[in-house]
Amino acid sequence: MIYDFLIIGAGSAGCNCAYVLNKAGKKVAIVDKEGICAGASGAAGAFLSPLPGKKNSYNSLVNTALEYSINFYEKLLPNSVTKKGVLRVQNDNFDKTKLKDNAIDYEYKKFEQIEGYFYKNAAIISPSEICHKLLEGCDFFLLDVSKLIYKDGIYHIKDLKAKQIILTQGVNTPIISYPYVKISPVFGVKIDIKTSTTVPFNIHKSISVSTNKKDGTVAIGATSVNHFLEGVECITTCDKCIFLIDNDEEDIKSLLSQADELINLKDLEVIKVYKGARATIKSYFPVVGKIIDYDQSIKKYPSIKNGTKIPSGLLEYYPNVYTLNALGSRGFVFGPYLAKILKENILDDMMIPKEVSLEKLFYKMARKKA
Repeated sequence: MIYDFLIIGAGSAGCNCAYVLNKAGKKVAIVDKEGICAGASGAAGAFLSPLPGKKNSYNSLVNTALEYSINFYEKLLPNSVTKKGVLRVQNDNFDKTKLKDNAIDYEYKKFEQIEGYFYKNAAIISPSEICHKLLEGCDFFLLDVSKLIYKDGIYHIKDLKAKQIILTQGVNTPIISYPYVKISPVFGVKIDIKTSTTVPFNIHKSISVSTNKKDGTVAIGATSVNHFLEGVECITTCDKCIFLIDNDEEDIKSLLSQADELINLKDLEVIKVYKGARATIKSYFPVVGKIIDYDQSIKKYPSIKNGTKIPSGLLEYYPNVYTLNALGSRGFVFGPYLAKILKENILDDMMIPKEVSLEKLFYKMARKKA
């Protein structure tokens, strides 16, 4: 069989791409060296929350994607979605002014020993259940892909053949080089706990504490910069990483200490620890689109280095290779929305929004190297 699309990476980005393309009638295969939702997506807190603050291009993207994605998940698998809102408590990044000065509807709330700003449109989902549901109708292969062979318009990946490739590899070094996208891994940790306490909604400060999920557990998660290793290749999942495998006790202690500042969790029992390295770039924007061949484009149009903008259709691209990456800590917020944008670009020739396009980063790198 020759697949229409082969997707490399079975996290939120890859699974959402597989879903929309399969629903569009395409034959889709997806591969991952660890399994479905086994990396950063499996370790995600999967908190779907708005981004407050004065309106700008980034929080507008987040909040648009949030509304789309919550509606999408509720239709896809309603039993995996717990939508009870989020109470954001001010911290160093979000003071009262920033939490109030935005276009998102909010309600000021006091709860136990804390007070903050409550946003109704927030939820938490089950990452693994969602990803497995997304892949219904697609073929999955447990496979470590190290190179692509392109021959007569078809990609050959071991025993698989495909017309088009989508790279959704997160922090792993991409099979095809696009050096203008500089991915950095940001370490995150989450624990699932049992507690007799009823948590009425998600609570967010420097960490996030979820409401009681459908299975009765509560998730506590945080994104941290203490594993921000720009330029270091991630070759395995965080639970097997030599930097992190012995840190469970310390991570649990830190999360529970911060959670205790927000809510008194009674009869607490830690069930499971998850770790993952989220893929980000410096601007925090995700990236979507067909992959530009940097060297060949500069060779063909050297004036690009002097600031010349070439129509996108004239740049040199790797044939039929696309990416969706750098979703950061909002993988399940961005996943459905950006997968739809990529599908519409590939199948319907719709433009990729400028703020998430690869062209923006391509031209920025070219100017720096001038």
